[in-house]
Amino acid sequence: MRFLEYLYYKYYHFQVRVGHGDIASFSAMLIISFTVMLYYFGIFFMVINLFPDIPINKSFFLSLTIILFFGLIIVFYLILVHKEKYIKIIKNDSLQRRSSLKAILFPLLAFILFNLGWILKMLQNQGRI
Repeated sequence: MRFLEYLYYKYYHFQVRVGHGDIASFSAMLIISFTVMLYYFGIFFMVINLFPDIPINKSFFLSLTIILFFGLIIVFYLILVHKEKYIKIIKNDSLQRRSSLKAILFPLLAFILFNLGWILKMLQNQGRI
């Protein structure tokens, strides 16, 4: 929970700096949700690359993805934004003094994992792996 608040704090101030201060409370939550979904897809790609014999039900995967996506948005909204909880997070002085390195690495690693997964799948389909 502390890490989630840290991410929210850093992404909120990022949104304010780039000029989206009026929607920063909601867009910071969406950045976290989209990044978690990117981890989900990256892990899925890695699993299907490492274990190609696992049967995958496409309709189940699609349903699970949609439920997870909207579930994450609802849960993060309730945890971070609902009833102006974000104001307490933003006014937390201990978060202000922390480095932004973890907030930068969190989406970067998700992006790398996702791209590594689809590249490995592409090479597998071409017969190179």
